[in-house]
Amino acid sequence: MSYCVNCGVELTPAAKSCPLCDTPVINPNLLNKNDAEPSYPQRIEIPKSSRKRYFASIVSILMLIPNIVCIFTNLMLTPEKLWSVFVVSSSLMVWFLFVFPTYIKSKYKLLIVAVDAVATALYMFVFFYVMSPDKDWFWNLAIPLDIGVFIAIGFLTAYFSKERTNIKSLITIFTTLLILNIFICTVVNIYAYSVYVTYFTTIFAISCFILAIFFCIADRKPKLKAWLSRKFFY
Repeated sequence: MSYCVNCGVELTPAAKSCPLCDTPVINPNLLNKNDAEPSYPQRIEIPKSSRKRYFASIVSILMLIPNIVCIFTNLMLTPEKLWSVFVVSSSLMVWFLFVFPTYIKSKYKLLIVAVDAVATALYMFVFFYVMSPDKDWFWNLAIPLDIGVFIAIGFLTAYFSKERTNIKSLITIFTTLLILNIFICTVVNIYAYSVYVTYFTTIFAISCFILAIFFCIADRKPKLKAWLSRKFFY
């Protein structure tokens, strides 16, 4: 026998509410205890902001282990040949290019580009110092190319940090590639004159120039711009 908790009237077994005061009837024995949330989480939830850094730390540890093994193996079995230097330097460059950016906030993209430029230069310096310290290719070829390439990457990174139109973005990309291509050709030919490099550079430069001019014209012609948007879905 059940009674209303508010007015005390007798209730039928099937009653959902009191017929007198309309107070809901709740039977504690019929409640589903499985609906209650546990007092502690069933699994560990990593915040999205820390998820990339968490996995980057795991990758860093996984990369560190084989490098340590290589160093000890090198020193114990073949100490006269420091082949482990190449393994460690390659791993460091990969780490700086792909893992290091996950530890830096997105607003510091230019810092990431600068660090990558230094890491790439140090990677090439290892090969230069170990294999051919008597030659000048590192200072007269590798360093200028490294600086030129990463200046271009830094410029494009800064340019695309703000929203741009598609056509202006294409113009900027092709113009940057044109300038970078001419710079690379100049550096290579100053170091060691190469007909093949000049031939390839000329073809690539003409292609970039034509595409840049085409998109400049398209940017000034609304009908052509609309046609390109419909044809290429951008």
